[in-house]
Amino acid sequence: MYIGDYLGRREIYSPEKLAIIDYGKSPALRLTFRQFNQRANRLANWLRSQAGVQKGDRIAILARDGVEHLDCFHACSKLGAVHTALNWRLHWREILGLIENTTPKVLLYSDDFKPAVLELQQNLAGKPFAVQHYIHLEGEGAPDSLLFQDVLDASPADPVRCESLDAEDTACLLFTGGTTGLPKGAMISHRMICWNVLNTVVHDITHNDIYLNVFPLFHTGGLFTYLSSQVIFGNTTLLVRQFDPALLLELIEKEQVTV
Repeated sequence: MYIGDYLGRREIYSPEKLAIIDYGKSPALRLTFRQFNQRANRLANWLRSQAGVQKGDRIAILARDGVEHLDCFHACSKLGAVHTALNWRLHWREILGLIENTTPKVLLYSDDFKPAVLELQQNLAGKPFAVQHYIHLEGEGAPDSLLFQDVLDASPADPVRCESLDAEDTACLLFTGGTTGLPKGAMISHRMICWNVLNTVVHDITHNDIYLNVFPLFHTGGLFTYLSSQVIFGNTTLLVRQFDPALLLELIEKEQVTV
């Protein structure tokens, strides 16, 4: 079983319980676990039917924090594809190198990074590792790019599952600098994520915790350390677009944050 299975499991918790509050949206986007799961299914169905994504294919995201990171991660899990989270602090030439190494079929991106995406499109044109589909999360997007909400709206919420998925299959690529200073892709398996959840639950998370994430979601601290445990427990997670001390203090009081 992969972590995405938990989104739709009625015996674990009520599907109508609040899963995500995304304060990067205006107004804040509030999603139940049922809605959260439906979004992941819709994206997974589009990726499979329109982008031809299969098990082992990479899907990249270059974006500020938001529920779209989680949509992408869980959609990839349902397909057996590999969520590939790009560090938006990198120069576009560094990102180009990562794309060459990982050959993602699809790139999701925030409007903040449209200039970088335009450079990528120009420099990837005609290359065998060129991205085939671009999806912008907001704004007008680059040429031939699709709006994320349109992708969701055009796809069914039918359940998606990769029957051949194994616990040792790679769920995610997260990039980290090494001795050479160049980003290297750490291959995070489904089993590793489950053990991370267990270790977090043992010493920290309890049922009914409300978690406010302040870490970038291209980092393991943001994507996994507490957030994945919250999904398993059926708890609520708050997201903010980026770290803002005044906003965080307001949300801790308003939403009764415990972690």
